[in-house]
Amino acid sequence: MNKTSQNTHQSTRQTGSQSTPHKAAPLYNKVLFCWLALLTGAIGGHWIYAGNKRFLAHLLLLPIAPFMGWIDCMRFGLMKDEEFNRRFNPTHPANTPQTNGLVVTSVALSLGAFTTAFMTLLAVLFQWYFAGQIS
Repeated sequence: MNKTSQNTHQSTRQTGSQSTPHKAAPLYNKVLFCWLALLTGAIGGHWIYAGNKRFLAHLLLLPIAPFMGWIDCMRFGLMKDEEFNRRFNPTHPANTPQTNGLVVTSVALSLGAFTTAFMTLLAVLFQWYFAGQIS
């Protein structure tokens, strides 16, 4: 073997033995998390996105799961960016901006959906209770 082919063979062998660099942790987006909580909160879509097994609780408690998703949307949408990043993006800078108009819109829609559904539930339960009292 000549000297150049030896160097090429040796560098190839060295490169193959080097460890591959670790992939950077994903940056979980607060906008996407809140919108998933609003739209797919009943099945825990936002927890599936975050890689958390908490979505199983949403599936087990299906009758109240939409309320849980709407509350999560409001809770994490109103959370400070530093706290959100500390919880979901620990490898990224804490001051990474996450809140914008889309987060505020999802929180407002979540509040509206939660209030409407809760008031409807109360009205149906009261009507059911008092209709039974009259009969």
